[in-house]
Amino acid sequence: MRVTILAAAGQIAELVTKNLMTETDDQLTLVAREADSRLTITDAERENLVDLDVNDVNGLAATLRGEDLVLLATSPDERMANSVIKAMDQAGVSRLIVTGAIGVENEVPGKFGEWNRRMGGDLLAAVVDGFHTIENSDLDYTYLRMTWLYNDPRKTDYVITEPGKSQPGVQVTRTAVANFLTELIKSGAQEYQRASIGIYEPGSDQYDKPTFY
Repeated sequence: MRVTILAAAGQIAELVTKNLMTETDDQLTLVAREADSRLTITDAERENLVDLDVNDVNGLAATLRGEDLVLLATSPDERMANSVIKAMDQAGVSRLIVTGAIGVENEVPGKFGEWNRRMGGDLLAAVVDGFHTIENSDLDYTYLRMTWLYNDPRKTDYVITEPGKSQPGVQVTRTAVANFLTELIKSGAQEYQRASIGIYEPGSDQYDKPTFY
């Protein structure tokens, strides 16, 4: 499969890239601003670096032609969401996976929901607009509502929240998120099309906020 990873210099994107390079034969196109200085290729026959701003619609469309799947490894606002949608439409690519944000569907209950809205503020509002832009597009999207992230490579377990269900878990590791994304891509990304799903760490639903706050 031919996979493009946008915002490829982010931590989750780098973990997914490493997994796909180890566990698959996929061809990867890694897109980031200043890609040459921020990313390192491990196999020039399978990896291609592209220095590009995701909001450059024409440049992105040219990059995406012939690709099978796009992973947008950041939570987009409305402008970025529109840029990606237009570029994918121009390129004739329909499958999109987004590492999005918790709270975009007002799905977080109780004290944690209150804390999340307070902490998210204006940034959450912008991401909500981006989510609805993707939701209303013609793309076969999967929007992954990630709860609060932290680093611990030893913790790899996760719970997936089905579409339309509340999401009580307060935290999850970047390793767990990357592992889920890797398995979804390896399977051909047939599941969760045109769906918003959540991910959190088992047992973290007992807390009112992340344990690292």
